[in-house]
Amino acid sequence: MTGPSPTIRIRSVPALAGLRWIRLALRAFRHQPGGFMGMFGLYMLCLLLLAIPLSLLAPLAEAIHIDPGVVSTLTLVAMPLLSLAFMLSTEAVTNDVRISPALLLAPLRASAQARRSLLAIGFVYFGVFLLAWFAGNALDGGESVKWFLANAMAQPDGAKAPATPAPLSDAGRGVLLLKMAIVALGSLPLWHAPALVQWGRYGAAKAMFASVVAMWRTRAALAVFGLGWFALSLAVTAVLAVLALVLGESIILLLLAAMLYWALSALFYVTLWFGFNDTFEFARPVPFRTVMASEEPPAS
Repeated sequence: MTGPSPTIRIRSVPALAGLRWIRLALRAFRHQPGGFMGMFGLYMLCLLLLAIPLSLLAPLAEAIHIDPGVVSTLTLVAMPLLSLAFMLSTEAVTNDVRISPALLLAPLRASAQARRSLLAIGFVYFGVFLLAWFAGNALDGGESVKWFLANAMAQPDGAKAPATPAPLSDAGRGVLLLKMAIVALGSLPLWHAPALVQWGRYGAAKAMFASVVAMWRTRAALAVFGLGWFALSLAVTAVLAVLALVLGESIILLLLAAMLYWALSALFYVTLWFGFNDTFEFARPVPFRTVMASEEPPAS
């Protein structure tokens, strides 16, 4: 990353641009679905490997009365790598280049300042989770967490799942909404921040501030983008409901559901490049040299 930094301008984006991002992402995904799904799987594998040394910190966390689950979420620090890997992969696909697994770690080969900025953004991800976790647990005594673990997580082998999930109390429902609001609002500075570090050479604080400004100016397109994703998720759910009627509760249905949601997760990250590319305009400063008085001026 040498040379002058680019000049960056936030474009005026129409509301329907949000649907265009999804449409362009679907087109790019269709070109290399295996590459995009493989990138998402590679990232999940890296998180699994990273969780192994973090698990060694669980006894220390319990000794200081911290839930070991909090320690495992330190993997959120790697979130900027996921978004950048997909943005680099999408850029490659739009240029008819094959997706390479090396793109997952490509941002780490940038300057030391960029690595520090990405690390700082990663710790903000972790900090947002901690804020939601501790603020919510202080209000409901951990009820929403216990409800989630009991009803939303897979039961261990041999454990009998309850016939009907235990309902949350009013306080528990309120805290669950509060946690979702904290994560949603906390994600605003992080939406475009990793890409602004990668392509704009911004520091972490400047990148997060620019991300908030950009999201405010493109709020109409982001609202339509969210509605488009809601409709797409409903369509996938409807497809699975039809398959459940045809196949019943079988291993084939579970595999199809896993593949569909895996593809849907990868597709979401593909949309990030098109949203970023549509929102920001980059202009490289024109290089120049000083002409001494005794020299002839350069030809125009």
